[in-house]
Amino acid sequence: MPRPIQPKAPPSSFLFLKVGLPLILFSVGSSYVVQKGLEGKQKEADMSRGHVSKSERQARLEKEQEDMMSKIRKVRKSEFDNTKRIERPEEVLERRRLDRENRNRWYRRTWRYVTGQK
Repeated sequence: MPRPIQPKAPPSSFLFLKVGLPLILFSVGSSYVVQKGLEGKQKEADMSRGHVSKSERQARLEKEQEDMMSKIRKVRKSEFDNTKRIERPEEVLERRRLDRENRNRWYRRTWRYVTGQK
């Protein structure tokens, strides 16, 4: 009886390229896609809860700092007099009382003139 002819085994490098490499590429690619998907989902959940990642907070703080520094630079360019004295509350009340007395003095004088009371 004749022996059946056995096919030759393909070289191992050809077998790896045909079967192993696609398996490895599929595994690496799928793990990358799943990782990015979960990362995005987690980030979205954190944003809905009000949590912000440190890098986003850092970026926001740097933007606020830059805005404040630009405002400070604008103020420094303009003349600013820091020597003006602020009135005390007692002085404000005294000034208002004197204004009221001066105004009433003219009102009384005018009333006396109109009614002929001199």
